[in-house]
Amino acid sequence: MRKILALALILICCACEKSGLDQGDYTFHDRYFTSAKVQHNLERAAGEYFVLIKEKEAAGVIARLETEGFTVTTEPYKWIYYTSEEYNAEQLAKCVAFTVQGYEKGLNVPNAVYTNHLYKNEDGDVVGKTNTFLIKFTKNQRDAQLVKVKEYAKEHKFLILGDASSEYFRLACTNETTGNCVEMANWFVEVAGFKAAEPEFPEMTIDSDNQ
Repeated sequence: MRKILALALILICCACEKSGLDQGDYTFHDRYFTSAKVQHNLERAAGEYFVLIKEKEAAGVIARLETEGFTVTTEPYKWIYYTSEEYNAEQLAKCVAFTVQGYEKGLNVPNAVYTNHLYKNEDGDVVGKTNTFLIKFTKNQRDAQLVKVKEYAKEHKFLILGDASSEYFRLACTNETTGNCVEMANWFVEVAGFKAAEPEFPEMTIDSDNQ
């Protein structure tokens, strides 16, 4: 009886330790991301932000930001998502995006679908105008891993958009997601164990041949 109880206790402890990796032991970070097996270091661009918001609310939000001393550095532009009919991405429909410069203390836009600071790469160029990230399924494990992705989506509150190419699958962050697009991409590799994941920065292309 004692042996059974001891074994049960060990199993419970192991289960707690395994689940605790995501819940407490892992620290979400955006200091770098990995693409084509190369680590790309990132630095937060001080006082520069990306904003994604419903088009009907953009004019009011921009007016308020300018009143508060921020500078809108790009005109609001249509943010287009490519999603398969299988997945519901209505939350991202009719959105516009723009970038903002201002205080380093942070940007507060209560109505925004997504806000995040921009990044500088190792060359000092500003990148990171996106809320999407790409994952790569392990060969012959797509169906099983997609089931896990749907489970993770409920836990971390990201959106499923669908195939980005023959190799990559696109997911999206909102302000409700556990982390931003860099943090979630890192989480998929470092915790969920996916072969590859990276933020979908427009300025940085994927070298799929080396994946």
